[in-house]
Amino acid sequence: MDDETKNPQLRALQYWVVDGVSELLVGFVFLLTAIIYYVQASTPGTLLSKILAIASVILVCGVGFGGRWMIQRIKERTTYPRTGFVTYKINWKDKENIVIAIVITALILAYALITTVMDTKLTYWGPIFCGVIMGILMFQAGYRLGQPRFYFLAFLAVVIGFVLVLNGLRNEFNLLLFIGLNGLLLLASGGLTFWKYLRSHHSPEAPDEQ
Repeated sequence: MDDETKNPQLRALQYWVVDGVSELLVGFVFLLTAIIYYVQASTPGTLLSKILAIASVILVCGVGFGGRWMIQRIKERTTYPRTGFVTYKINWKDKENIVIAIVITALILAYALITTVMDTKLTYWGPIFCGVIMGILMFQAGYRLGQPRFYFLAFLAVVIGFVLVLNGLRNEFNLLLFIGLNGLLLLASGGLTFWKYLRSHHSPEAPDEQ
């Protein structure tokens, strides 16, 4: 009975990422965030820099509170007309989610404590730290959803973090590059997944191909 209950739940979770829309949104936000912070860092003290600082806060808050709503609206136009509407109950008591949240929180607190109190030079290793965090999240997503592409994205996130630390750029630009490059990867992954989905599932309003 456990497997009979779990399999429909897994299929419902997989349906959320079957079209790549969520990756496209996150990738777009990553890339836009990197561009905003780069322009802001390049124009310190200017009016443009102040405007962009406000825009970045609005962007983060908007995606944080409205990201799921935006994905739903896109799916209503692209996914649901093709393969139907599927939803699932979010289980906040899932033990795996709790463990991942605790691990990531502990890593963030440890990094903040070490860089602030013991050795501020460790901020140079920020891209590696971000790569490990993103790698954990992507690996967990791949494991939970049974989607191999997330394992590949996890591996690339860690590799990008290490490469950026070795390139010798200033730390703030390394972090911007890390966010921007991962944004491009997510856009590429989401775009390819979306393209394959559209080719495999035609809109009911479109004529069948001969």
